[in-house]
Formats: sequence, structure tokens, C-alpha cells
Amino acid sequence: APLPETESVDGVNLLPYLNGEKTGAPHSQLYWRFGEQRAIRQGDWKLVKARGIDAPQLFNLKDDIGEQKDLSAAEPALTAELQQKWDAWNATLVEPSWVPAAQQNGGKKAAKNKKN
Repeated sequence: APLPETESVDGVNLLPYLNGEKTGAPHSQLYWRFGEQRAIRQGDWKLVKARGIDAPQLFNLKDDIGEQKDLSAAEPALTAELQQKWDAWNATLVEPSWVPAAQQNGGKKAAKNKKN
């Protein structure tokens, strides 16, 4: 269905990539947000802020698929660029209407449920 001019979609139609009409990457970046966790992937680079980690970590997935070597200190400009892109994307979203169970009440609810 046609999209009203006042609306936008942040997704990409993947069908042309699946049926071979288009090649290459359908997205220039991929973004994630789940509770306190967030990430952006651009090419071989991934900036991740995981729960319990003070600052975002930068990984080159081509050289480090297991995300073992944080390159944020060695690549401060790229770290800042990816963080800015994630912040700009996040600013277009509504506030989450739920919190993952593990993050509710400081994790106490999830810990209590594990005991039962």
C-alpha cells in the first residue's frame, strides 16, 4: 500500500535482494536497541554498549568476529561517528514501553523468578 507523505519507514524491502534483482548490502548501517543494550553496525565495524559495560566498545568484525578486542581507544573518531549515528537514529524512535525482565527493579525480579 502507498505510504502517506507524512510517514516514513526505516526499513528496506528485502525481496529484490532475496530474488536476485539487487545485489550488495540492503543497508548502510544496522541499528539495535534492547533495554540498556545498543549497537550499530556499519560495514565491518560494530559499536556496542552492553549492559554492565561503562563505555561503548568498537570491534572490527572482519578481523575479530568474536568481538574480543575493543578498538574504541585506537579509533576514537570512528567511535564518535558511530555513536553520533546511533544517537541520531535513536532520537527518531519512541521511548520503549517495556523494560526487559532482567533489567526490571535492578534485576531483582529476574533473580527472584530464577529461584522459583
